[in-house]
Amino acid sequence: MKVAQIGLGALGSIFASHLCEAGVELSVYDLSRERVDAATKLGAISASSPAEVARGADYLLVSLPDPAAARAALLGSDGAIAALKAGSVVLDLSTVDPDTAIANEAAAKAGGVHYVEAPISGGEPMSAGTDGARKRNVTFMAGGEKVAFEAALPLMSLLGKHPLHLGPAGTGAKVKLISNYIAGLHNLVAAEAFALGRAAGISIDTMLKTFAHTDANSYWLFNYFAPRIQNGDIEPGFSVDLQYKDLRLCEDLARKHKVAMPLNGLALQVYQMLRGSGRGGRDLVEAANFMAELGGLPRYGSEPVKER
Repeated sequence: MKVAQIGLGALGSIFASHLCEAGVELSVYDLSRERVDAATKLGAISASSPAEVARGADYLLVSLPDPAAARAALLGSDGAIAALKAGSVVLDLSTVDPDTAIANEAAAKAGGVHYVEAPISGGEPMSAGTDGARKRNVTFMAGGEKVAFEAALPLMSLLGKHPLHLGPAGTGAKVKLISNYIAGLHNLVAAEAFALGRAAGISIDTMLKTFAHTDANSYWLFNYFAPRIQNGDIEPGFSVDLQYKDLRLCEDLARKHKVAMPLNGLALQVYQMLRGSGRGGRDLVEAANFMAELGGLPRYGSEPVKER
């Protein structure tokens, strides 16, 4: 299996390590020389452009942060899709808007290339965000032709656990944006609620011990939010900037389909406040520290709030 990979960020670097460990012939491209060097130390071969990394590959794995980056890497003047051989497979794990996914598929099909857009998410206990990628437990929300999906399964099997074919190209993007909308709001609700509890003199441990047996219980609360605030862990994970980007794309999707999403508008404002205060690169649970500080409370992981 000869695999090319574009994008070596928080998720892409984990996937590259899995592929090197599996013994595939891996070539990589990223705008960051430091990330490329880290991958080559694991056994990957570096390339100088998207087109160069794609030439001769059986599979092209893409993991990029936004639609603009994905379009540039795949469809740009030195883009990867035009350089791929017929019959090869693009597995695009980037979270983009549906129109970008549809355009990428059209360009791939014109060259006889299979294209699957398959943004990912966790879902098993303690496997949200990058944790799921490390454990290879991620769910692939795949859109594209069924034959392309089946052709991509060997690569997905090296990286995750739950490949789901949801429909034509663009469907994966739609489902992923809605999923991240729910998670993004869960995060802000938990951030506000825990700030209120601490201000009222209730310890984090008491709230968690109780919420495990109440209607407040959720996957997000106990498998992502709580472990990070208890450990003071604000390293992505999933960054504030990426959450903001996905909520913005979700807003565009809602506008296109004439669906009112007032809570999304409020959430966008809060995440923009986080970005404006220099927290965009931190994990989105930094919202908990933000809400705590607005309430005059210490950051999580610092001096505990005593119960009254």
